[in-house]
Amino acid sequence: MFFKSKKDRLPERLFRVKLSQVVEKAVGEERILGKNGGASLVGEEIIIVCNGSEVFRCEVKDCVAAELMSGNGCDIKGMSGGVKKHVVVYYSKNK
Repeated sequence: MFFKSKKDRLPERLFRVKLSQVVEKAVGEERILGKNGGASLVGEEIIIVCNGSEVFRCEVKDCVAAELMSGNGCDIKGMSGGVKKHVVVYYSKNK
């Protein structure tokens, strides 16, 4: 499900749970960006940090995000560092 309004552009659960890992998807490849992290909404930007390092930053207006059908993560597409990126964030089972 994709979100239509700016307010609903991001799944709220993304900011309420711990993240087990963040994976970047590129043409035919997946690369783990980090494990054990969290996501924050600072101003108009999404910031994802894993093990104390920033792994993804994107402006809300430039991204498209959706909850995974399994409910165990979120799919985010947007500009990060001037490059178009596609990341999948998996939620931790531990709260």
